[in-house]
Amino acid sequence: MFAIVWRFSGGWIILLAAAAAGMTPYPRVPQTGLAPYIGYNESSERIADSYIIKFKEGYTLQNHLDWIGLNFSSMGHEYHDLDILPGYHLQSNQSVIDNIVRRDAGVEWIEPSSRMYLPEHRTTADIEVERNSSVRRRTKRWQAIVQQNAPFQLAMQSSAERLSLGADGVPSFWHWREAGRDVDVYIFDCGINITHPEFGVRASNFQEMDISPYYSGSDRIMTDTASNKHGTCIASLAGGRLNGAAKRANLINVKVCGMLSAESPGVIRALGDVRKEHNAKRRRSRRIPFAGSVINMSFGGSGYSLAMAIAIRKVYQAGIPVVVSAGNNNTFTSGRYPCNLRETICVAAVDNEYRKANFSNFGPEVEVAAPGERVMCASFQDDMFGSTFHSGTSQAAAYVSGTLAHFISYEKLRSNAALIRKRMRDNSISGILDGFPRTTPNRLINNGIQKPNKSPIQPYVGAPKSQR
Repeated sequence: MFAIVWRFSGGWIILLAAAAAGMTPYPRVPQTGLAPYIGYNESSERIADSYIIKFKEGYTLQNHLDWIGLNFSSMGHEYHDLDILPGYHLQSNQSVIDNIVRRDAGVEWIEPSSRMYLPEHRTTADIEVERNSSVRRRTKRWQAIVQQNAPFQLAMQSSAERLSLGADGVPSFWHWREAGRDVDVYIFDCGINITHPEFGVRASNFQEMDISPYYSGSDRIMTDTASNKHGTCIASLAGGRLNGAAKRANLINVKVCGMLSAESPGVIRALGDVRKEHNAKRRRSRRIPFAGSVINMSFGGSGYSLAMAIAIRKVYQAGIPVVVSAGNNNTFTSGRYPCNLRETICVAAVDNEYRKANFSNFGPEVEVAAPGERVMCASFQDDMFGSTFHSGTSQAAAYVSGTLAHFISYEKLRSNAALIRKRMRDNSISGILDGFPRTTPNRLINNGIQKPNKSPIQPYVGAPKSQR
């Protein structure tokens, strides 16, 4: 027997591994051919000495540790379980991978870790405003709120027809009074300043973490450490009090980025942890208020990651839609992941005149567009809170996440990501956008409140006649 020390986010676990082959059901027989490398794509930015190891189905990390007969920790190699695959992440040199890890017959493949980046976007000077009032409009079964003097980009998302900035009077955003209630919107980003007044008491750090386990950089403290306050901005557009599409949603800070970049193993690990939390809440939903979840990931990388695809597919199968940005390079989305994964909702950006934003990526992988030009969102400087203007597909994706939370909260869509996706498509406005190639779906996000093809007792197309 020998001890293997396994470090994970909650502390340290000491596993006793059997050196003798007879003490494990998996024989110590090396596979005849080495487990293959996958994902060697020249367009992907690989992280040196960092690998994702995928096990064959039915094989476990304990089986693997028993087989290799080594204590990775004592060798100075850090590793983390990625049971959503199943597999694990190992920080080690390629010699260890080739001479030990790849020889285990339980290993299916190895993928080098890659780096993903937040899209670049423009920022203007900060402003501080209190600018809106709300008027309530009642129907038989639900209550609408009209946010008067709302940001024009919000008004675009509840209007059934095109608006003209300045020509249609004061912009108004129509929304369901309880939009987002009991929905967890997980913001995968560079942190959120959860004390910003835009969030009230609805923003929190994932699992009350103070330090993120999902990023290896020095700026792992959970608050927003990005120079442009990216995560705080994104959270406010998904569910902020003034700027958000779903004003009652819970905003969960899942910090996976530092210095505006994320690492694929950390994102995959975070996806697994969110899926576990979602499933646990879903099982307890009769005892605790829980309507469902959304994941927002406003970043991406070039190429393709099979490990990321597996993780997102399993999250989607659990009932969690994953919203991602198309990118700001004015190019095709086919080479950008996770936008090019079938299970993600990839979002392009439009300007205030319903034209493709000049920076927005495009292509058949895009599922919907949303406003992303000069968008007002929450910001801060030291202890001073205010707002700023940002442009980018990140902002567009955040709006879509908030709108999905609106649908989820009304119907309690905890387990059916495909139905959430259908609600989004059925309520979007088609054929209203200009400037996109024909291969890009012409569809603008909309919460359905003012859609003409629904019953007055429904808040949106497809909604049940009474709230669930």
